[in-house]
Formats: sequence, C-alpha cells, structure tokens
Amino acid sequence: MADIPVKILIMCGGKGTRMWPISNLGHPKQFESFLGKQSMFRQTLERVKKGFKAEDIYISTGQVFARDLQEQAPEIPPKNFILEPEMRDNLGAIALASAVIAKRHPEAVMIILWGADHLVQQEEKFITAIKQAAALAYENNLIVHVDTLPQYPSVHNGWIQIGKAVKTVNNHRVYEFIRQVEKPDKETARKLFASKKYLIHTGYMATRPSLLLFYYQKYAPEAYTVITKIQSAIDRPEFAAVLKKEYPHFPKDSVDYGLFEKLPPKSQWELPAEMGWVDVGTWELLYYGLPKDKHGNVVIGKACLMESNNCLVVAKDLGQVGLIGLKDLVVVDTQQGLLVCPMAQAAKVKQLYNQLYVPTVKKTD
Repeated sequence: MADIPVKILIMCGGKGTRMWPISNLGHPKQFESFLGKQSMFRQTLERVKKGFKAEDIYISTGQVFARDLQEQAPEIPPKNFILEPEMRDNLGAIALASAVIAKRHPEAVMIILWGADHLVQQEEKFITAIKQAAALAYENNLIVHVDTLPQYPSVHNGWIQIGKAVKTVNNHRVYEFIRQVEKPDKETARKLFASKKYLIHTGYMATRPSLLLFYYQKYAPEAYTVITKIQSAIDRPEFAAVLKKEYPHFPKDSVDYGLFEKLPPKSQWELPAEMGWVDVGTWELLYYGLPKDKHGNVVIGKACLMESNNCLVVAKDLGQVGLIGLKDLVVVDTQQGLLVCPMAQAAKVKQLYNQLYVPTVKKTD
C-alpha cells in the first residue's frame, strides 16, 4: 500500500433539505454540529486524517460553501478545494473532481467518500477497508466499492446485489458486483433485505480517476463532452472563466443514474465492511443508525419522554422537550424551526422545506 499513490475525495455538496430544520440550503447539515461538538464534515476530516495526510485530501462542494471549508478545514491546501460554480447534482461534480485529480496525479488511485454527513463508529475498520479497496483498484484497474450490510429495508439508500466471492485479501472477502438498485420502494426494499444478497451502498469506492473518465466517455458522453472542454484549462489562469462558462452544460443528473447504473458488472468489485456506518441523509436513517434506549427512543439534547416508544427527539439549545404517550415520531426543535412528523413520513421533509422556503412562480395571463 505504501507504494500506491492515493488521493481522498470527500464529496461535500449535499443540500441537506431532508434534514430541516437542522439543515437548509444556506448551511447544510454537514457543516452543523448537532451530533457533537464538531460538525459532521469536521468529524469526517478527522476520521480520514487517521490514515492519510492532509495534502492528499481533496474536497468537492459548491462555491457557496467555500468559506465553510476555509473555516472548518484550514489544514487542507486551498488548491485541493474543488468548487462547483453552481449546483448541478453530482454527475458533473464527480467528473470535475476526477479530471482535476487525474491531471495532477495521473498514477494515483482516488478514494471517493460520498457524503461528509456520515457517521462511522469503527474508524479503524473503515481506514483498513478503504486502503484495501485502493490497493485492489490499483492492481486490477477496477472500481472497488466498500459497502455495508443492511440493518433494515431502507427506501432511502441504494442497494448493491453481489455475486460469488472473487478472492479473499487480508481477511477481506471480495465479491462480484451484479447490479445497483437505487432507492427502491417499500415492497422492493423488503424483498432485497430478505434475499440476503444485497449490500447498502455507502458511496465509498476506489478507482483510478482516468478509468472513471473513460467510463464517462463510453456511458455518459454528454457529460464527457463538457469535461473535456474544462480539463485542458485545469491549473491554468483561464480555469475559473472556462469552468464558469462550461459547467452549466453538465446534465443535471445523479452519477448513480447517469453513469454507475450503466456500467457492466465485471467493471466493479464489492468489499463488504462492518464499520458502524450511519447515513445521516434523513431523520429516519439517523434514527435507525443510532443506539436506542429500552423503549426504542433516540434522544439528542434535553428531553423527557413518558410512555413514548420508538421516537427520535432532537432538542437543540432551546431547553426541555416533553413527549407523553407517543410512538414512531420525529420531533426536532431548533431556533430555525420545529418539525413534528411520523417516522414513516420523514422522507417528505424535503417537500415540506420546499413549501416553506422555495417561492412558487405565479402564472400571469
């Protein structure tokens, strides 16, 4: 592993509207500190630094969050901030980051860490797994995913079907990648969970950035056309102007739908890892990922619960919250607002946010 050049790419561009009222477009959840003294972004950075040097860490996010990066990641070289001039989902963001790293480090393996809003409770296993994935990606010229076993039939994540075992390396069993099912409905999620043939897609993967760009050329040609116009200007005086002009031409699409679902099975391997991974993408995901008391409740902050079961309560700096005789509920109380909803309806928080804050355009005659 010591001889393999590795660069870490932390994707940090999520809008976070599914986690209102903690999170919003102006200050998404990854920069908030509601799960501890540090923000989730800072926790992610500290976790990665246990295995990699600061100068080998790249961060991808929107230009609007540049100040947050400067304040929360002062040890990362500013040239390692890859800033999107506008938010166009992550098909373009990954293409841009791959092009930058490929140009600067043509022999390197890129470890992509999807989301600076994850919790990883077993950090040593996390570092070991992503380093092993990088070695496999370097030696076999493949995309190697580090994913985890499902804990329940989630409709909020991508699911990865695995095939037969390919090899065992350093106590890590490596499997064939068969297909990806992105955010299934409830019935499908139950079937996938019961089959025992699927992993939950964490978004952690290792690949040569040049290989990823090759797949863009073959399977996402519209996006590839845009990145080729940007790539030649990287690290040149005209880069900012070229990026601003060309970036809006990227298709506004997820890289899962726009690229990864189109890749042939033999282009990817799976390395399952039990690392205490929790996706803080929705309030329901946070609830299922955290330890619970004997009544199935998760409480963050000051709250008193009586005869209440299976609830998530987040009370941020506003004194006590009280619940009596309730179950399967999400309660989030902050200075920005109050959210109360059934756990099963937590996925609709994004729709609620849009109704509260996104102006509607009135039609005129």
